[in-house]
Amino acid sequence: MKKKLEDLGFKIIVGIVALVIFISAIYYANDGFRRDDTINVHHETARIVDVLAVDVTANNDGIVQGEMQVIVEIETGAYRDQQIEITHFINQLTMQELEEGDRVSVRITIIDREITSLQIQNPERRGVIFVFFAVFLLVLGLLGGKKGLLAIGSLAFTLICIVFLLIPLVLRGYPVILTTFLILALVTIVSLTLLAGLRTKGIAAMIGCLVGLLITALLTHIAGNLAHISGFHMEEIGLILATTNLPTSQASGLFISGVLIAALGAIMDTAMTISSTIHELRSNNKKMPLRRLFRSGLNVGRDTMGTMTTTLILAFAGTSLNMIILIYSGGTNLNQLLNSNFIVIEIIRSIAGSLGIILTIPVVAFISCLME
Repeated sequence: MKKKLEDLGFKIIVGIVALVIFISAIYYANDGFRRDDTINVHHETARIVDVLAVDVTANNDGIVQGEMQVIVEIETGAYRDQQIEITHFINQLTMQELEEGDRVSVRITIIDREITSLQIQNPERRGVIFVFFAVFLLVLGLLGGKKGLLAIGSLAFTLICIVFLLIPLVLRGYPVILTTFLILALVTIVSLTLLAGLRTKGIAAMIGCLVGLLITALLTHIAGNLAHISGFHMEEIGLILATTNLPTSQASGLFISGVLIAALGAIMDTAMTISSTIHELRSNNKKMPLRRLFRSGLNVGRDTMGTMTTTLILAFAGTSLNMIILIYSGGTNLNQLLNSNFIVIEIIRSIAGSLGIILTIPVVAFISCLME
């Protein structure tokens, strides 16, 4: 009993120290990162309190165009409760016709502490997002039980690391690829510890994931160099460099960083599947030869290989669907297509990520066999 209490006390101390270090890192990464309060543009929530005039028409496709004269009341921020009359223009890129009581997201420009302009940007969507996310967490917790709750913790930790640690550190000028790898390694260790514990199958999956990430980064780097592709060829890079403090020297690494983040989930899933399978086989048959155990892990890996790589490729294709439609409709020939920055980037992303998953399988199988 005394030993168990000592072990528990040690784990609590280690946990507290790790938490303090993590919170300190978050504070350091975000300290001074946000813009100060002197900025003259604010994004707030407002409500339509009155519709004064409507001049809109609908074309044959049902798309409404025109303008509306409305009075909006700001509901959040320092200028809440103020009512302002504005003209809201409607087209296919903006929302549909507004009605009294609708809540919207607005962009407010402040000069000398006075509102000089107010623009309606989008419908207020936070409520829908929060409810949808709450349903997701509820279903995950109810159906997953304890594992589901741990998965929620893992998800929350991952989001915090990427949003509040990775992005601020990159914008501060830290090496993009190295920073991404270290933070994803932290995410992997914490996530798999929560889901599998510090047991052999969890540790084997962790090591396999880290090796898989290294392989993916190396393959992406090699393919990018051969194809003369880097972060500078990504569509959003011009806007990022113009509107953030990202050092130009770090922009090239964003390509590999994005591939690693997108591939980690599938690599982690594959690694955990292989290590769990080998752990169960060894638990049920202590005398199974290592060669047969390794072959069994590979066989399971082959079954998951197709679905995991397909999942990754479809994820890339799904996020790029609009651009693919645009390129296809333009009658682009094959030679031009295979030399365009956009298509080459997507191909390298898909293939490098898929190869990372595939090559993770024998690595995890081998490590699991040695550890079991």
